[in-house]
Amino acid sequence: MDTGTELAIRAIIRALYNTEAINARQVRGIMSAIKDAAGAALDRREPETAKMLASLCKGVHLDTAVTPPENT
Repeated sequence: MDTGTELAIRAIIRALYNTEAINARQVRGIMSAIKDAAGAALDRREPETAKMLASLCKGVHLDTAVTPPENT
């Protein structure tokens, strides 16, 4: 995933959250799914993909100020 793709995904999630189209619980669900995907990437021995996904999740947290899921 390139930087432009990451920024676009973050912008979409941020806009949905800021317009109340999605709530904090749903943002946490998105972050959880991204972290699950990062774990799957590690299982497939794709550390760079896992890093990119972890960065995306961190960016979503920074953009929305929603606390990450507790099982991280």
